[in-house]
Amino acid sequence: MMDSTWIVVAHEAGARFFEHHGRGTGLELVEEIEHADGRARDRDLASDRPGRAFRKNSGDPGRASMSQSEGPHDRAVSDFARAVAEKLKDARVQNRYKRLVLVAPPRFLGLLRSSLDGPTAQLVMASLDKDLATSKASELVERLSEVVAL
Repeated sequence: MMDSTWIVVAHEAGARFFEHHGRGTGLELVEEIEHADGRARDRDLASDRPGRAFRKNSGDPGRASMSQSEGPHDRAVSDFARAVAEKLKDARVQNRYKRLVLVAPPRFLGLLRSSLDGPTAQLVMASLDKDLATSKASELVERLSEVVAL
């Protein structure tokens, strides 16, 4: 098993996977995933608008819009969090890392954490609830030093 730490820097519109081999070695980009749907608005993602329904027994013969429990954007973001978690699981099964650090804005970090399987979640040694998705690797090392020795 490689003695490395994977650092995942993610947000709704993409994720970068870095590998770190020990103090002073810097970060090596393993993979980058773009997720364009994370930038889209609901109206851009919805194939059509919510249906309409007649209200019965409300005294109002008008129509009411049927709500969706999760909008298209939220659904796309949840799907992306699950895809990132699946990639982390696959890499764990292949023994590509021993420790994991998650960096994402609070909402996406929550989605990502809840999408991880048990054994992968146990390898999370630290997390940072900040949006550093557009940061350069050198900036990441500086920001991550708050939570992990790089």
